[in-house]
Amino acid sequence: MKVNGMGLGRGSFAKTILAAAAVIGAGTLLFQGFVQATMAAEFKKTNTIPTSYANAPAGSSQVPKNSLPNGYKKANYTVGAIDLEYYRNSTPTGKDMSKEEAAEIGAQALWEMFQLNLEGQKIEIGYQKATENLPRSSWYADVLIDGRRSYTFSVDSVTGELFTIARERTLKDKVSVAFDSALDKNPQEYAALAKKLAEKYNVVHSAVKSVEYNGQGYSNNDPTISLDITGENGEMALMTFSRYDKALLGISYNTEYRYALESAEKHHQG
Repeated sequence: MKVNGMGLGRGSFAKTILAAAAVIGAGTLLFQGFVQATMAAEFKKTNTIPTSYANAPAGSSQVPKNSLPNGYKKANYTVGAIDLEYYRNSTPTGKDMSKEEAAEIGAQALWEMFQLNLEGQKIEIGYQKATENLPRSSWYADVLIDGRRSYTFSVDSVTGELFTIARERTLKDKVSVAFDSALDKNPQEYAALAKKLAEKYNVVHSAVKSVEYNGQGYSNNDPTISLDITGENGEMALMTFSRYDKALLGISYNTEYRYALESAEKHHQG
């Protein structure tokens, strides 16, 4: 199949499992609906190491944009701490940006992706040390809308590079989250949507070279579909959409996604 000249391959079951394992193995909560405690437990099991940029994935963008998203005005939001033991015991270094700076990077990204105005809302944020799976320290944030965790993001704690961004929701309608065999055979509509939004939001910091169907899943009661995006510059990203209304639910950017895939591959081989 072709989407605007791009090759579109069906995601095999093995690849879908690998990608899911990659996301979980990296401690990322994207698209899964796991509780915070699960992620903290995973980090405890992984040896922490000094932050490293020498072996950063090829093509990764380490410098955040300086220009503000169109229409963005800084909101009066509150920045707090995630109240979990792991984060209470994790202390940033002199090289790391402040949690307030990280929160603002996330706030701008949330506005750009989801048109989210954080006026009067709260961002709870925690420092994550570099690990063997992700040798880059980061700030991870839960965004509370009217007191309920509704969005998440993570950024490199030194450079401000965006690692992940996602929304979490529970649908009011009763929706099937079952595997869609027809969509599995023909995911072209979502591939075209992914390409359009990836280029609109500069997800891989270049023109999109290819979009490949990865697999299906669900978050809470929201059925999902995920696609691999590859840029002309070699960067990769994982984009997830709702199968209910085609809404963008989250993105795992190049650095996070490549390290996650590498970690899952090592685990699979080991």
